[in-house]
Amino acid sequence: MLISVSKAEKLIYEALPVPKLTAIPLVEANDTVLAADIKSERDYPPFDRITKDGIAIASASFTGKEQHMDLSGYAQAGKPQAVLKDGGTAIEVATGAPLPQGTDAVIPYEEIEKQAGSVVLNTQRVRVGQHIHPQASDCKEGTVLIKKGAIIGSPEIAILGSNGIHTVSVYAKPRIAIITTGDELVATDAKIEPHQLRRSNDVMLLAALQGHGFSNVLCSHVPDDAAQLHAEFVKVLKVSDVVLISGGVSKGIYDLIPDVLKKLAVKNIFHGVCQRPGKPMWFGKKKSALVFGLPGNPVSALTCTLRYVVPALKKMSGYVEPLKDYKTLGEAVDVNVPFTVFLPVKTKLDNGAVSVPNNGSGDFTSLVDSSGFIELPSETHHFYAGERYPFFPWRTPCQL
Repeated sequence: MLISVSKAEKLIYEALPVPKLTAIPLVEANDTVLAADIKSERDYPPFDRITKDGIAIASASFTGKEQHMDLSGYAQAGKPQAVLKDGGTAIEVATGAPLPQGTDAVIPYEEIEKQAGSVVLNTQRVRVGQHIHPQASDCKEGTVLIKKGAIIGSPEIAILGSNGIHTVSVYAKPRIAIITTGDELVATDAKIEPHQLRRSNDVMLLAALQGHGFSNVLCSHVPDDAAQLHAEFVKVLKVSDVVLISGGVSKGIYDLIPDVLKKLAVKNIFHGVCQRPGKPMWFGKKKSALVFGLPGNPVSALTCTLRYVVPALKKMSGYVEPLKDYKTLGEAVDVNVPFTVFLPVKTKLDNGAVSVPNNGSGDFTSLVDSSGFIELPSETHHFYAGERYPFFPWRTPCQL
């Protein structure tokens, strides 16, 4: 019995294991999810920080434009706080250095004329605190800088590094296995016979997963042989959190996957979804390992991966479920089947999403001309231009 798309999504989410915690080096933490709040180890800035190269003075000693002041030292970034010993003099300062003790204002080089051992001021006003980044003005010690659940990117990396965190507690990304099946498939570099096809689903699915930040992926190919399939599943289920199988899940004589998984005590949660493409999709679980049986047709396999697998992987990695993207139909669409339809479309700024002609779920060549697919619900058969529906892009932003 076929189930709805929303029911399939619900059952998958209910089967997800609790995200696992791990500690990784800071340099590997990009695009992971933080597992604990990060608090500031000290005030930021940790001292009154100079923001302009020039001189620091006690503002009370300023008498007006063309004032002469002797120089009494140099405050360098990375050195301990300097001290202005004579309030009537000035001290040269560098950007990033602590404000010298006894001073409260900085005058940039652009507003002074430097002479041998002294300066002439070319400004008419000196304000207390000018060109100074005050201590703790960004945050105080103990302030929560990044909350648990944040996706780590370059700003978060900078904060973690500045707080001395070289090992980061994050949610572990799943270990994934991709298994393609089919006697008709040969490697991309193999000699090909007229009755054979080159494998592409494995590299296609791998690219889709990598585009979403999942790189811990093993790929293998197994012929349509129950014993070999059984042996491969035994192996990958021991080392994988998620297994993607491409092919062998429909009703044909050589669609062996459901029976092999049953013998391995993989629980069948559902088999068959009221959707096109991807109707034969299979989903199950053994202990905490998830198994997705994807149709062998490439458009079906990729569509199901982006619609179900990637969101599940993100949840397993600690991501909060993202808001779905929506696109506006740029044309009316008629659907004559009682299924949820994943319609390949080309998105255009001027006239919305328009359908891309294709020859069915085996026609992966047409995907090059499309941007992704929109999800048209099964309850309706006529969809009007101007209506908005969920959109799933083939390519992630970094691939555009």
